Order: sequence, then structure tokens, then C-alpha cells
Amino acid sequence: MRLALKTSDPVRARFRRRVRIALLVAAVAAALVIGGIAVANAVNEPELRIRGIPGNGVLNTAGSSTTTLTVDVIDHNDDGALRDEALRSIEARLNGEIVPTLWVGQHRVLEVGALRDGEYELTVTADPGLLSREITLNRRFVVDSRP
Repeated sequence: MRLALKTSDPVRARFRRRVRIALLVAAVAAALVIGGIAVANAVNEPELRIRGIPGNGVLNTAGSSTTTLTVDVIDHNDDGALRDEALRSIEARLNGEIVPTLWVGQHRVLEVGALRDGEYELTVTADPGLLSREITLNRRFVVDSRP
């Protein structure tokens, strides 16, 4: 036979109240930390840049049959870990088809090969990681091989 531990109702009520307050304080602290990280990531969000497509959007391939397109991650706070994670997670699509990429130094080179004349849409996405939203860059360009 077990004997029940006898405690008064006010003692139990105080204990329950303290537990609830401790849980509430922990939840608020966790929410503030997570919110702070999310706000810092939103303010310091890196951006993607593509090199190899001229500003006018017309890529002339008359002199060379191969095209070199490079993706860089520009991080305004010099956070190497964030930049590296964004570069690691890059996915590039040319007209909806996945394009293979190679690491070269601190950027990724897109292996698009020889492009035929016509219109193209390049979409590059990266996920910098912890509580950061996905970064997307779309570029439309035209390939023209006429001299």
C-alpha cells in the first residue's frame, strides 16, 4: 500500500505557477533569439551575381562557341560561412533544365556548353541556411552568333 504524499493545496498551486512562469520565460527567450536571428539574416541577406552576360542581355558567340557564366555570392557583412553555404547550395537552371556547376575559387562556374542562337532564361537559386530565405536570381538573355 502506497501512502500519498500530503501537501497542502496552496503549496501545489505555487509550484504549478512557478513551473508555468518558468516555461513562459523560456518560450519568450527562445522566441526572441529565433526572431533576432531571422531579422539579422533578413537585413544581411547575401545576393547573387552572374558574370558573363552583358548588361544589354545579348550574348555574342561569334568569336567563341563556348560560354562561361559565373555565379558569385556577394555578402555585405563578409560572413564567409554564410557565403560558402549559399555557394554550396546553388542550383542553376537554363530554360528549366538543371545546369552542372564547378567550384572555381570563391565562385561557381556554370557549364552551359555551346549555346545556339535564341532566347534563354537562367534561374539561379541558393539557400544560405539557418533561418534565411532562399535567394533567387533570374536573367533573360539572347544568344546571337552573327558577327
